[in-house]
Amino acid sequence: MVRALILILLCGTSFFSANSQSLKKVKETNKNPSTVSTYHVLEGQQTKEGAAEIKYKGSLGFRVKGQYSQGDKAGTWDHFDADNTLIQQYNFSTKSFEYLQDFKSVKAVYILKDEDLVEAKTGAMPVLLGGDAKFFYFLANNIQYPHAARAKGVTGTVGVMVTITKEGTMKRPFIPQAGDKSLDAEALRVVSLMPNDWVPLFMDGKATDSLVLLYINFQLG
Repeated sequence: MVRALILILLCGTSFFSANSQSLKKVKETNKNPSTVSTYHVLEGQQTKEGAAEIKYKGSLGFRVKGQYSQGDKAGTWDHFDADNTLIQQYNFSTKSFEYLQDFKSVKAVYILKDEDLVEAKTGAMPVLLGGDAKFFYFLANNIQYPHAARAKGVTGTVGVMVTITKEGTMKRPFIPQAGDKSLDAEALRVVSLMPNDWVPLFMDGKATDSLVLLYINFQLG
C-alpha cells in the first residue's frame, strides 16, 4: 500500500513538472505566403504547444487560430475571412467540421464509378481549410496577368480540374477545355501554388479520391 502510494506521488510529481514548464511566445514571419504566425513553445524546446494564430497578410488577408499539442494542430481551429467573419471550425482531433460556411469555389465534383467518371451530386465535396477566403486570397496575391493576354485585351474564365486524394492532397491539375494559352498556363501555375490543406470528399463515411472543377477569373480593369 505504501509502495503504491509512493509510486502515485512520483508519477504525479513528474506529470506536474512536465506541465508546469513555462511557455515561450514566438512570432514568426514568412514571405510566401505572407504570414505572421504567433505560437508558443516549451522553454528550451522547439515543439509548438498551446494557443496559436496565423494571420495572412496582403489583399483579402484572413486569419486562423487554434491550439497545438506536441507540435501538431489539435482541437478546434477557427477560420475567419477578411471581414473577420467566422467561416469554418475544424476539429483536428476528431477530423470533422464543427461549423462550415458554404464552400463555393468548387464548381463540380467527379468520382470514378465502374471505371467511368461521373459527377457526384449529393452535395458532398472536398473542402479547402480556410474555404473561399483562402482560395481567393491565393488568387489575389499570386495571379500575374499574362502580358500577351493583357496586350490583346483577352479576358475570361479558365476552368481547372484537379484531383483531391483521400488523404487531402491536391494533384495533377489540368485544363479540361483549352482557351487562350497564356491564361491557361497562368491558371495552372496559380492553382499549383494552392496549399494541400484539403479535407477530402467523404462518400458513405469513407474518404474518397475525387476530381474537382475550379474557376479562375481573368478580368482587366
